[in-house]
Amino acid sequence: MGVLPSLAFSNILYRHSVPVASPGCRVARPIAGRGARAKGETNRVGRAPSGMTSTRSPGLASIAAGLLLGSLPLAGPAGATGFEVREQSAIGQGAAQAGVAARDDDPSMLFFNPASMASLPGVQSAVVGSGIFPHAAMTEGMASRNALVGGSRVTGSLGGDIGVDAFLPAVYNTVQLATDWHLGLGVTSPWGLISKSPEDGIARYHALTSTLRTVNITPALSWQATPSLALGAGLQVQYATARLSSAMDFGAIGAAQRIPGFVPGARDGRSTLSGDDTALGWQVGAQWQPLPGTRLGLAFRSAVFHTLGGDALFEGVPSALAPAFAKTGGKAKLTTPETATLGLRQRLDDRWTLLGGLEWTNWSRFRDLTISFANGRPPSVTEERWRDSVFVSLGGEYRWSEALTLRAGFAYDQTPVPEATRTPRIPDNDRYWLSVGASYEVWRNVTLSAAYTHIFAPGATVNLQDPGPGNTNLFRTNLVGTYQVSVDIVTAQLRFAF
Repeated sequence: MGVLPSLAFSNILYRHSVPVASPGCRVARPIAGRGARAKGETNRVGRAPSGMTSTRSPGLASIAAGLLLGSLPLAGPAGATGFEVREQSAIGQGAAQAGVAARDDDPSMLFFNPASMASLPGVQSAVVGSGIFPHAAMTEGMASRNALVGGSRVTGSLGGDIGVDAFLPAVYNTVQLATDWHLGLGVTSPWGLISKSPEDGIARYHALTSTLRTVNITPALSWQATPSLALGAGLQVQYATARLSSAMDFGAIGAAQRIPGFVPGARDGRSTLSGDDTALGWQVGAQWQPLPGTRLGLAFRSAVFHTLGGDALFEGVPSALAPAFAKTGGKAKLTTPETATLGLRQRLDDRWTLLGGLEWTNWSRFRDLTISFANGRPPSVTEERWRDSVFVSLGGEYRWSEALTLRAGFAYDQTPVPEATRTPRIPDNDRYWLSVGASYEVWRNVTLSAAYTHIFAPGATVNLQDPGPGNTNLFRTNLVGTYQVSVDIVTAQLRFAF
């Protein structure tokens, strides 16, 4: 991953199909048909392709629409499942995000729970930077074309490492307005991903590059309602931008139309879609201290509904196919889902603190990807059927001295992606986190924190089948492969108290 603007990047990757759209997107109305099922939808469960003996040639208009849609599922190897980005604080990262909703000792906790500001005196700031280093590579696989165009195998490499290193920044400021009131501002990137596949890879017709970037500006307010209860709320102003590309087998498309001189695999081109949008959301949170040394936190972040619309661009189109692959407009939805986070921070004695956390993410919002076209083509629908997921973490802190605190944690990160709809834009699977970290008071009111996380996952299988005309995988090939994925994350943070 390259450096993503102002806080974007994230997780850096893993598979995560996202509703995205074409270039030049601006704010647009939502697309109807969410949850609908496309006629002739992709057979992704590994059965023998049903359309292999068909002799019917699909029209070029439907081919163009299907390929356009096929470019859109978005994914990438990241620090969290789906396209969620949790790398927002070195303090949280060092304990595998355990207990973040219940912490009240650092400005960066504003990201996880707006009520966390209520215990911070004066003016405080935190600057965070995370380096995300993913590895995602196909270890075995093959791809073949539909029998309609000869059923030949796709030649090429397995693709190597498609993960891209990224840098993810975050900035937080809190101000004590009065004894019980605090104002805060966070600039973060809660969703994102990036991946890049080579042009000679066997998965090139499914994915080349995938980029999703978000920037959240979150003003927030907290109130110490009682000595043991703090409440908080904030506004999300979220900017999202996406860019996707895939190779296109114009040789196979022309051969299916029986155009002389067209041979599958001989005339590859490229489709590129990109767009952006700004939308609003909100977050609320509470922290409760029922007993001295025990703090519970609960926070909720709303979904943010984007509609991306713009243009689809095609490169390397042979003149015989140019009319069907002219520049066209399109719209697609991108919803960043709700999250609910529960945290526990339990002080055991003057040195030891136990941390625990549970997060739920409403990924089931992503049932399908629907694209509507400006040129009057019927909308295209790809079924995704993502599931809600949970993130469970357990960690601890040890206060070595007045200046030095050590921490560590473990987490289980459940994937929202069903095996039947996993794609090579980076195959997602359940992940396991191992984290260590420390904080050191360098000078009075200046604290340096650092964390390291290693994320590993079982091998993930991609099994995308092309049953024939009318299907979104037509001309994108049958693809079967196994991916191995891991991620390393290094996070540093400076905190200033005034």
